[in-house]
Amino acid sequence: MSETKNIDEIAGRLSKDIFKHFMWGTHPKTDDNFKCSNEKHVGEGGKPKATHPGDVVFHYRDPYLGKTVYLHTDLKSYAKDTITSTRLRGAFKSLCMTIDCARCSDSWRAIYSVDESEAHEVRGLLFVHNHDNGYDKPFYDAVDKVDLQALPIAPGTQLHYLGPHDIQRLYSIANDIMRLKGEGELPSTYTFYYPDLVMTRRQGNVWDQSATVETLTAPYIIIKHPALEGQSAGYVIYYNSPATRPEEFEYFLDSLSRFQMLESGERILLRVTHPDAPNDLRSVFFMAQKRYVKAWGFDPEREAILSKIKIERITSVTSTYNLNRPVF
Repeated sequence: MSETKNIDEIAGRLSKDIFKHFMWGTHPKTDDNFKCSNEKHVGEGGKPKATHPGDVVFHYRDPYLGKTVYLHTDLKSYAKDTITSTRLRGAFKSLCMTIDCARCSDSWRAIYSVDESEAHEVRGLLFVHNHDNGYDKPFYDAVDKVDLQALPIAPGTQLHYLGPHDIQRLYSIANDIMRLKGEGELPSTYTFYYPDLVMTRRQGNVWDQSATVETLTAPYIIIKHPALEGQSAGYVIYYNSPATRPEEFEYFLDSLSRFQMLESGERILLRVTHPDAPNDLRSVFFMAQKRYVKAWGFDPEREAILSKIKIERITSVTSTYNLNRPVF
């Protein structure tokens, strides 16, 4: 990484600024290598790899899988003009080989304190930060240009990625969580909400659930919280889609109904995160409420429930997350 700070500081900053608010754990060992055990893994010039890099490993328990997920993370910091499909292809290729070895490596488990008998998965996470704060292109377009079929992805390997815009959004959400706590809108104890699905049931205690990496890139993130002084128990939902059309919210409201959240009688605070959300956000949402109530035959009880949902746009402490700003 071309950083003014070393990996230890970067990993600590990420954990403090972003991921701790999503209840991810961070292994204290950072910026280390582990032994390569696959002779087919080659690096620059076609030479066999001796080791694989490890910037930081995050971990959480997946409530649907019932196991711990370890995210072996490659921290990249690029200038705006160097975030290209060619650069990303190289990063993904390296991460593919790294995770292939990490999944079956005694060396990796020893470094990151993983008990082999523990139910767990090892996955890769590519974290791409834009250090000069000028990247304004769709990051996913660059990823789509990477020929994934040509990457050395071993069967069963899972890779995730977060681009500059994902990082900024998650930082904004983390700041909003802190602000809501300070204003008494959210208690210090909360959990991420996972409803039982048709084919999958949530496992373990409903409380103390982390946000999975899939949740962080989903259309919305649901936080469940207990009652606090002057405030009933309820939900804080971070809505990550553009929020420009009533149809979006109609589908969203139907999802809340399927999750049995509308019938709970608990408070729902909707926080819109998308930077392009319209100024008439409340009008768009109100239209969706009217249409949804009409679809339910103008049920007055459901109309009363929907009318209590508060919707607001979130604000962030800074316009751009900068890993190089001073640590306070």
